[in-house]
Formats: sequence, structure tokens, C-alpha cells
Amino acid sequence: MTVVDIRNIVTDSNVELISISPSTIYYAEEKQEEGHRSLFILEYNRETSRERIIANYFLTRPSFVQHYFDFPEEILIVMENGGSTVWLLSLDKATGEEKALEEIHFVGGFFGCKALDERHVLFYTCENEKHREQFREYQRATGLSQVACLYDLQEHRYVYVRDLRICGLEPENLIPYEAGGEKKLLILQPHGSEEEKEHCYRNRRWLGDGVEDVVWLCSVEKFLEGIRAGEARLPLQRVLSAGTDGLLRFAGMDEYNLYFRAKYFPTGDQRICAVSKATVRKAVVADLNLKPDEGPASFFIDMDAAQVFRVEELEDGYHITGALNTAVDAYYPKELGDFVCCMEDRFIVARYVMSDQSDTFTFYSVFDCKTGKQQSYECSCVVNGNTVVLY
Repeated sequence: MTVVDIRNIVTDSNVELISISPSTIYYAEEKQEEGHRSLFILEYNRETSRERIIANYFLTRPSFVQHYFDFPEEILIVMENGGSTVWLLSLDKATGEEKALEEIHFVGGFFGCKALDERHVLFYTCENEKHREQFREYQRATGLSQVACLYDLQEHRYVYVRDLRICGLEPENLIPYEAGGEKKLLILQPHGSEEEKEHCYRNRRWLGDGVEDVVWLCSVEKFLEGIRAGEARLPLQRVLSAGTDGLLRFAGMDEYNLYFRAKYFPTGDQRICAVSKATVRKAVVADLNLKPDEGPASFFIDMDAAQVFRVEELEDGYHITGALNTAVDAYYPKELGDFVCCMEDRFIVARYVMSDQSDTFTFYSVFDCKTGKQQSYECSCVVNGNTVVLY
């Protein structure tokens, strides 16, 4: 476990981490300089503990916000203010060169985006005042309130997505990953929130049995080809689904598997299912049900690490045991706050939030289960693998 503390470098500024690797950390920093609001894209070298400026810009439009997408050699930045105009910037990590800077005009207002690779970004737009009639006509025809389009940085144009399964998604439900050297796309199609799905089950007499959570897979190459060809049904592979009487939610991924939490409403039974990235073979890998003789406890899913923990609240602390991809069996004091994650089956990270009438303070603690030693920090914190970044 390694703690990387960059607080002395990024004081008095607004910081967003972009990516963390064994050798570098990339982040964006917004701050006021000489009366101007500036955006810096920076690299932190973990070996030398030195910071390098990749690029910096004056932010002349304070209403715009940035979305960052990290790739091995470049960073894509989408800048938007919810309107019809979006800026798309591609930065070379090594040189800071602007490989592309595009001003894109859409029908409707910006709703969300997802970069599928270094060249292609999927944008979603929704009704705005200027294009209200077009969207209402579109909604009458499709039942959807948003439009999806694919922008190509090399061709400098976008094409609309015709597959309504994709148009109806939230951008975060499109998850690119690699398997066997091939770029893949995990597509999640949940029916609302967990509460909304259970409401459908309880009211199935009137709502029927056609309410589904569905998981699809597709290669990025075939996905892009299908959109360019204007296909109304892209070549998606249906790998998992849950009808009205069940629930299916993504629970993270590791090098070998995609993980999903499945729940059967009639009995309350919950399990973790794994889908092999290589073969798409499915297996139940964890049971999330308490035995009759067990005391009260809950299950915590760390999606970033693809781990599941059983959390038992005791009088003065918490007992943490591993349920998936971890063998931890440890206790930590309640005063450290809520469980966040556990690294190397030894180091527990916990969060405690304290508020008064004017401010909120967030404390993160790293607790060594073997030695009982702890270190607490008042700051922001991100855990990636076995690295804790403080900023």
C-alpha cells in the first residue's frame, strides 16, 4: 500500500483526478491567477515527486464545465455548459500538443457524453428552448426524451445513433474495456433505480412482466461500424437479463471477469454473478445472503476493486470479512467512520464527515489491521489499486 500526498502541490484550488498509474498521476486544476480563472492539465511523477504542466488555458466562460477521458497517450476534454455548443479537445500527454480542438454544434442541449476511444465520442442531447418542437416530435415517435450521436475527431462530423436501446441510456451505462487485445463495450440497460424496479415487481399485476434489466456486449469496432451504417439494431450480444421479479446491477470488473449483483425479489435472495471476459461464460461467485444464525450485517461492494465485503456493526467498531476477491477478516474502530475499501487484505480506508453551520469537513483514515496503527487526513481522497491519493 502506498500513500501519495499531493496536497502541498494543489493547495487553494479545485482539483479533479483524471487517472492514476504506477508511475504517474494526471489531474486537472482550476485556480485564480492574476484575476483570471485558469485550467491546468498536469502530470505528477510518482518516482521524482515532481509536477509537470502539460497544458494551461484561460477559462473565459465560467459557466462551462469539463469532462475528462484518459487514454494511454492522450487526454480528451469535453467542455460544455448544457447548451447546444460543445468544445472537444485532444491533448498529447508527452508534449502538451493540441492534437484536435473542435467546436461542435448540436440539436438540443448537452445531456452527457462518453468517449469510446481516442477518436470517437458519444454525445447525448435533450430538449432545449430552441429545439423544443423537434424533440417533442421525436418523443412522440420514439418514446424517448434524448438523442445520441457519435462524433468522429478525424472526420470532424457526427452521425446520429438509430438504435433506440442506445439512445435511451445514461452515458455512464456505456463502459469500454479490453479483453484479449480487443476493445469491447459493456452496455448496461437497467430499468430505473433499484427502488423503481422493486416497485414494478410489487405492482406487476398492473404493470405486467415486461420490465427488464439487460446487459449487452459488443466490440467497439462493430458498434462504430453499425452506427456509421445507420443500423437500427446494432450487433449487441445479450448476456444477462432480469425480468420484473428480479434485479441486475453492475458490480465492477477485474482483469478476468465482469461482475453483477443479481436479486430475486420473491425471496430476497442476492448473489454475485461473474461473466468471463474471454469466454462470456457465467458463474455464481458469491452469496450475499445472511444465514439464519448470523447477526445483523450488510454487504459492501467496492466496484473499483471488484471486491465484496461483509460489514458487521459492533458496539464500538466494525467487523469486515471478505465475500469476493478478498480474504480480509479484520476489525476497525467505529470512530474512524464509514468503510470505504480494504487494500492487500490489511489496510482499511474509512471516511468520517463532520459538519457545522457553515462548513463540512471530510476525514479519511488508513487503518493497519495488523499493527492497529492509523493515520487520518482532512482532505479529498481517491483509492486506485493499492494506491491512496490525497489531494
